[in-house]
Amino acid sequence: VLQFNPQPAAEMYVACVWDRWESRGQADLYSFAVITDDPPPEIAATGHDRCPIPLKADNVMNWLQPEQLATKDLYALLDDRERFHYAHQLAA
Repeated sequence: VLQFNPQPAAEMYVACVWDRWESRGQADLYSFAVITDDPPPEIAATGHDRCPIPLKADNVMNWLQPEQLATKDLYALLDDRERFHYAHQLAA
């Protein structure tokens, strides 16, 4: 198990989507997914083929209020991401 850390160390705001599914007579089901993309070279070199998309802090509120944006604008937020270098070490 590997542990990845952005360099320099920083808080990461990871792009996610969620939804609630309702069905009569059933408990609500909440689902959640982290949005990923192809990994940077240092993560790909460890054998991983995906990496979470870190949002820029300035874009977080726009991401959290998607009803105010067109689909192309949401994709633009994903493209305007933080570009970290990730150090890794064995975690377990």
